[in-house]
Amino acid sequence: MASKKLAGSYNSGFEEHEKKEGLPVTSSGDLTLDQLLNGGFKKNLLYLLCGDRKITSRILLETTVQFFKGQADDPHIAEESGRRRTFDQRVAFVDGNNRFNPYAVSKLAVSLGLSPTKVLESVQIARAFTYEQMVELLENKVSELEQVGAVFISGITSLWPNYDQQTFEDLLRAISGVKKVLEKLDPLIVITAPKNEFSDFKPVGGNVLYHFGQVLVLIEDKKRYIEYKLIQHPSMPEKKLIKWKPHKPKRGLKKPARNSTLDSWF
Repeated sequence: MASKKLAGSYNSGFEEHEKKEGLPVTSSGDLTLDQLLNGGFKKNLLYLLCGDRKITSRILLETTVQFFKGQADDPHIAEESGRRRTFDQRVAFVDGNNRFNPYAVSKLAVSLGLSPTKVLESVQIARAFTYEQMVELLENKVSELEQVGAVFISGITSLWPNYDQQTFEDLLRAISGVKKVLEKLDPLIVITAPKNEFSDFKPVGGNVLYHFGQVLVLIEDKKRYIEYKLIQHPSMPEKKLIKWKPHKPKRGLKKPARNSTLDSWF
C-alpha cells in the first residue's frame, strides 16, 4: 500500500509535468489564439494579452462564456439532466476598457447552449473610469470576492496617466492585490493591456507589468491580417501565427470577380 507523501517532500519532474498537463483548459473563443497556446488558458499560469484593444476585449468576453461552458460540460459537477442550472464558480470582470457588452455575452451564451441569464448573473463586473479607480479595485476590492474561479482584467493600464514614479508604484499596488487573489482562490487570470508605442512587444506599464505575466501574447491588427505572437511562456518556445482577414468585395459588386463564371461577362 502506497504511503502518503509528507509535507515538504519532493515530486519528480515527470509528476509535475503530468499534474500541469491534467489541468482543465479554457478556450479563448479565438481559434488562432487557442492554437498558439496549445488549446487555451490554464489556471496555473497568469496570462497577459498585449495589443489591439478591440480584439483583446472580444477575447475576454468569449473566454468568459467559455469558462461557464467548461463548468456545464464537466461531468463531475453537471446535474443528472446533463445541463447546469447554476454555476459553482463565478467570473470577476474588471473593465478598464469599458468594453463589457452584456448583449454580446448573451448571444455567445445562447450559441453555446447556455442560459444568458445564468451566465450574466454569474459575472461580477466592476468598471474603472480612471487609473486610480483601477488601482483601488485591484488592490482592495477584487480579493474580497468569494467563489470566483476566474478573474479577467480588461485594460489594466489603458488609463495610464504618465510615466512618473508614483504611477509605477500604484501599478505595483494593483499587482499586489492580484497576487492576493491568486493566493486566496487560485483562479484563472487573464489580463489585457495596450502595447507600449516605444517598444516592439512590451505593454504600457513597462517591466513592472511585463515581468508579472508568466505568458505574454502580443496581438496586432495589421491591414490584411491579425498577427499573434507568443513572446514569453515558461514551457513553450516563441511562436507566431497569422489569421488572414476575409476579402471584402468592392462596394456595389455582389460577388468577387474571381468567383464569377464566364457567362456573367457576356
